[in-house]
Amino acid sequence: MKEKANGSESMEREAECASESRLAGAERTVLRRTDSLAKRFLMTTFVGLLLVSNIGIVQAAESLEKVLGRVPIQQGGRVKPFASFAKESVLFITAKTSFDHQDPTTLVWHWMAEPSVWNAKPILPVTYLELRKQFASDLIHNRIAPALVLSDLEFKKQVSAAQIKQETEKSASPLEKKQIELYQRARFFEEIANARMPGFVPHPNDPKIAWLPLEAFMDQQGIHVAAQLYPQSEVERLASALRLLLDRLKSEKAGEAMIAAESFAQNLGHLLASQDMILDKRAMDMEFFYLKLRPFQLAWILYLISIFIWLAPNKKKKVELFAFGIFSLAFFVHTFGFVLRIIIAGRPPVTNMYESIIWVSWASAFFSLIFWFFYRSTLLPAIAASVATFALIIGESFPTFLDPSISPLVPVLRSNYWLTIHVLTITLGYGAFLFNWGIAHALLYCSAFHKKKETIDRLTEYLYRSLQVGVILLASGTILGGVWAAESWGRFWGWDPKETWALIAVLAYLAVLHSRTAGWLGAFGVAFWSVISFLTVLMAWYGVNFVLGAGLHSYGFGGGGLPYILAFVLSDVCLVLWLAQRFKLKPSHH
Repeated sequence: MKEKANGSESMEREAECASESRLAGAERTVLRRTDSLAKRFLMTTFVGLLLVSNIGIVQAAESLEKVLGRVPIQQGGRVKPFASFAKESVLFITAKTSFDHQDPTTLVWHWMAEPSVWNAKPILPVTYLELRKQFASDLIHNRIAPALVLSDLEFKKQVSAAQIKQETEKSASPLEKKQIELYQRARFFEEIANARMPGFVPHPNDPKIAWLPLEAFMDQQGIHVAAQLYPQSEVERLASALRLLLDRLKSEKAGEAMIAAESFAQNLGHLLASQDMILDKRAMDMEFFYLKLRPFQLAWILYLISIFIWLAPNKKKKVELFAFGIFSLAFFVHTFGFVLRIIIAGRPPVTNMYESIIWVSWASAFFSLIFWFFYRSTLLPAIAASVATFALIIGESFPTFLDPSISPLVPVLRSNYWLTIHVLTITLGYGAFLFNWGIAHALLYCSAFHKKKETIDRLTEYLYRSLQVGVILLASGTILGGVWAAESWGRFWGWDPKETWALIAVLAYLAVLHSRTAGWLGAFGVAFWSVISFLTVLMAWYGVNFVLGAGLHSYGFGGGGLPYILAFVLSDVCLVLWLAQRFKLKPSHH
């Protein structure tokens, strides 16, 4: 009995110990959970506060951009909002669309507030290898400070010699061109940082002449000059507001800088109003809205979304209609952005490579809608969305050589009638051929991968019709170009490289059409040679201006991007050759 009692007591003690152990374990678990919850709460609170503070800073920066970015200035031959000038300047100086995690407007104002600080910072890009060797010890992440460039006497001598050579011999080596470019960037920064540009205050008697820069309001001599044009009291108020703004920007107190910015903008407005200088605020607001909207980036994103929806397997009719709706929205945004740019520029915006890419991609989408109206096939907008996305991404991704800025027309282009007729017609032809290029790829793919005969037949019809449209437009544009040349240069045809390659492109596509009519080429052959013929359009469109750089069409010349274009051409040729090989190996072709 004692043994049983002892055994019972022992079991009770073990049970109590186990119970205590479980309770202790539970307490520890609760403590751990409490500790974990406390840590999570503290971390969440910290992150939340950090986000709130960052949002406040971002909002303050955006507000600063909204106030100072809308201020009208004169630079580059036109009046525009400061935000446009800032965007163009930051891109030219740093080769980036934004720098130091600041929007361009805020960054440029900081340059003016602290010129000596920014003059010593490595902001100028040095990408050319030979030039990097020259400044090897001064580079930080392949960038150099403006002060180091401008204080290097030996480098300045080299730049002077290169500039003289370029002016007299009309040629310079790649290194010399890069030296000139680096020096120009440094000088441009110096002009901005010292507030010598842009112009902020127009001459009350002639707003078209150079406007007074902010430098004129930073010392007594400048204020005295400004007071000859505007009331002394208003000039002094603006000078005081400017000093306060620059001081607040140095202190990096966002709220105070915002108040100072509003005061500066108001005082500038009062100064202009004192001499009845009322500038077009709506024009400034419109251009600022255009800059913030970035319509062409939004357009390609919407085009891309429509492509992904169309690529979905086992689509129902409603899904296709939804994709078509997204495509239509993308086309509307694309059109809206283009119309905005026309209103801002006061001209058809097809005078440089960037603008022509926007227009040609728009034309491709436009032709797809025309074709869709007749054929009711969603294949057409799907193909157009693909080529438009591709073109717009290129246009938006390389701003250093595809300049997106809005500039005044050179004299030869100021005959708006012929600019509209000739240039728009010939680039509409490019758009038709870009659309044709997309259809040709679709047809090659479907033929090589055993797709439905019905789909191949439809694509064959679309390919033929787009070829006809492209040839008519390109031939008409080339002839009208001769009429324009007769008016501008006194001769109809002179075998200028641009004229010659436009003619070659027309003849290449005419050869494809003739071969189809004669029965020498089938559907696959027409598609294959349409892709190859598009290379002649690329040469007329890009190659003459960016590779040859010769002829009377010098207003369209530029540089850069050649490695990318060559890579694209080689890749595309290899792709169509592979598809052709696969097509030949199909059982039906043995």
